[in-house]
Amino acid sequence: MKIYLINICAAITLCLAALTSCNTDAEGTIYDINGEELAFASTQMNVEVTAADNGIIRVPVYRGNTSTESTANISMDEATIAEGIFSLNNPAVTFAKGEAVGYVELGFGEINNLGATEKYEIVLTIDNEDQLSPSQLGKIKVLAQRKLTWESIGTGTYTSELFDDSWPQPIEKAIEGNIYRLPDCIVEGYPLVFSLSDDKQELIAWDPQPTGYDGTNYGMLYFIAEGMKRQGNVLSFPMRGVVSYNGGWGLLYQGFTEILEMPEGF
Repeated sequence: MKIYLINICAAITLCLAALTSCNTDAEGTIYDINGEELAFASTQMNVEVTAADNGIIRVPVYRGNTSTESTANISMDEATIAEGIFSLNNPAVTFAKGEAVGYVELGFGEINNLGATEKYEIVLTIDNEDQLSPSQLGKIKVLAQRKLTWESIGTGTYTSELFDDSWPQPIEKAIEGNIYRLPDCIVEGYPLVFSLSDDKQELIAWDPQPTGYDGTNYGMLYFIAEGMKRQGNVLSFPMRGVVSYNGGWGLLYQGFTEILEMPEGF
């Protein structure tokens, strides 16, 4: 046993000696932190926002070298800038000495600036590649949408002029605002969502939404409401039927009205 232990110790000693003599070029490259070592946490960040976020999404930026003060310049993709909903509140993230994380702030103003069903894609980039860590995570895609919590408000009646049919329709409302959802409306698995003004007299938003109907030669049919008229509990939506085409919308149907009779007490 003693001979075995002596041999083990001798082997370890030889290995350490070999590492000391043969690996001098790798020293520092492996263990020293050079530069600022900046990175995002991942390539994608999913976030659901509410009014409690006060119009801000915070995206963390990390750094490995905290020995000095540092600044990272951040840019936002041109498509998001052109859309005009999100803004880059701080295009430069400043780190104090000893601070390992800073935050990019994306501003979107009021929560109602975001569509009820819209998903927004914002791409952020650390401008100076020389500041990046070995992970090279210098770009992140932020996927943002409103967080909505649905509760049933009863059953109404949906009448479709386009499909020449009428049926009892369960209706849900988001507790976060005057946003309504019609689950399984025309086709099972495809809800229709819209938002109304505070007095429930005007349509605020009806984002282009898939109906689930795919019986045309052009793919999925989407509904886009052109407005709303309310008479008592009855909401009438002049509608367009469109399909996704060449990065935009191609018109298939127009001049028809979809009618929703809301439950009593609406």
